[in-house]
Amino acid sequence: MNHFLSLTGLLPDELNNLLDSATELQQSGEQVLFNKHVLFVFEKPSLRTVLGTEVAVNQLGGHVIHAKPEIMLSPGKNVEYSSRESVKDTIRNVSQWCDSIFARVYSHKTLTEMATVSPIPVVNALCETYHPMQAMADLLTIREYFGTDEKIALTFIGDANNVARSLFEGLLTLGHDVRFAGPDSCSWKPEEILYFEKLALSYGGQFTCSSRPEEVLPGAQVVYTDTFVSMGEEHLAAEKLGFFHGYQVDAAMMAQAEPEAVFMHCQPAHRGVEVTSEVLDAPCSLVMKQAFNRMVSAKGVFARLIADPWKSQAENQLATL
Repeated sequence: MNHFLSLTGLLPDELNNLLDSATELQQSGEQVLFNKHVLFVFEKPSLRTVLGTEVAVNQLGGHVIHAKPEIMLSPGKNVEYSSRESVKDTIRNVSQWCDSIFARVYSHKTLTEMATVSPIPVVNALCETYHPMQAMADLLTIREYFGTDEKIALTFIGDANNVARSLFEGLLTLGHDVRFAGPDSCSWKPEEILYFEKLALSYGGQFTCSSRPEEVLPGAQVVYTDTFVSMGEEHLAAEKLGFFHGYQVDAAMMAQAEPEAVFMHCQPAHRGVEVTSEVLDAPCSLVMKQAFNRMVSAKGVFARLIADPWKSQAENQLATL
């Protein structure tokens, strides 16, 4: 694993290795990133991803450098001439000083272009298609709450977005039961459903897609939702919100799941829109644990990618599989 752009293609043992490393590093406090430098480049705003990951790098002994996206990334407009250098030259220069690039971008294509030419690891801090760092925090939260051996049923209510896609990839790879309920206009494409079904078949899980929450809530141990309007879709807010009447997670919806079901949300949460304050602040809500684990799970990812002793150990373990 040279870069971390998504969870696509990762094996169960690779995911578990990342989660194990995160937990071990959180407990040991070992500074495996001593004298390592991570460059943060963010085209979109962030609270948890920036602060949680920066604390993770700092606690591991590393250093974070912030760069404005306009000095790192191509202008995003069709112009015949730009004063900015090529992505290849930019990344080659950055690699002279930094050990990794952590980028939040509008287009996944930007990340793939960076990774293609980058001699240092590129990590996806969110794009329009994936949010793998959030998924790692969620997988860690679920593991800590339910244990490492239990297979759980999670129901996601809402939009077929980047958070859901990465979460589903991780859960299905680890053999869990994933259910989705969202309006047809904001649901998965047939090829995406087929992909999730193939993941489930490969690893012993199950995937169900519906437009009716009541069909996928019974038996759910986790109920998860996210904003109905993702970053970059603000101009579509009125239209999209009109599709989601009846999809708000409230006490009545939680009551359709297992009696001891927990609630999860990646945040930022819009109280009174996709979730009520009653559910968000309830004892069954794991949202603050998810937020904390944004920091913990980041330790596993960056240690695996750029910390020599940990990277060598992980590669040796994977080589024996």
